[in-house]
Amino acid sequence: MISFQARLMYSKPCAESQIRILRFAPLEGDALFPHHLPGQYALLTFPGFAARPYSIANLPNGHILEFHIRNGHSGASAYASSSLSIGEVVDISGYGGTCLYNEDCEHSLILVAGGTGLAPMLAIAEAALADNPDRRVSLFHGGRHKEDLYADKLLNGMAEKFPSFLYHPVLSDDQQSGIPSGLVGDIALATLKPDDKVRIYASGPVEMLRRLHESALAAGLSADLIHSDLSEFDKRMAADEGIIA
Repeated sequence: MISFQARLMYSKPCAESQIRILRFAPLEGDALFPHHLPGQYALLTFPGFAARPYSIANLPNGHILEFHIRNGHSGASAYASSSLSIGEVVDISGYGGTCLYNEDCEHSLILVAGGTGLAPMLAIAEAALADNPDRRVSLFHGGRHKEDLYADKLLNGMAEKFPSFLYHPVLSDDQQSGIPSGLVGDIALATLKPDDKVRIYASGPVEMLRRLHESALAAGLSADLIHSDLSEFDKRMAADEGIIA
């Protein structure tokens, strides 16, 4: 696996949410990051913590790697979102993941994101719209509370710029006028019609991904048209439990 270092050059909290946007640049001004694919994650190692996977939120350009990190009470994510300073250097091992954008597929896309699972869905949405601005891309972003919809302004802006891009915010706990209430995967799949030709990408909590996979298969969607990192979650869980998979 490739390894390199990156320097934090941007750190901004999202208003009213616990999410911080971090952007890293290469150490040397004329250097470029190794190429990644839309939908992939990188393993970031912050000082004093073991490496952790974080999804990449931007299209590959060699100059920037963007991550969306929720502030926890402890651990690497808490350090990254509250203590990491501009100019600090982190180690990156990457890239990984199986939720990869298929540039050869012409199907409409349904993107389902829970919380900071929005990050790789943003990269995939941007890649799909760059390939074909007229392709229908429906992005469903779910959160428990209104403040969890931390990219609301950005996604509404994308919907204004691209008529084929449809943004659907979803809340599981709060009741807000104009925002559907329920489980984001269920609401996304409810938009499917029998003759729709779609490819689904999803990122978020493992319980969300498992339910989405099961429901999509039950609805008749082929397994090779459903993409997430669920298989990697399952492998990590099996390894933690001492099960050989």
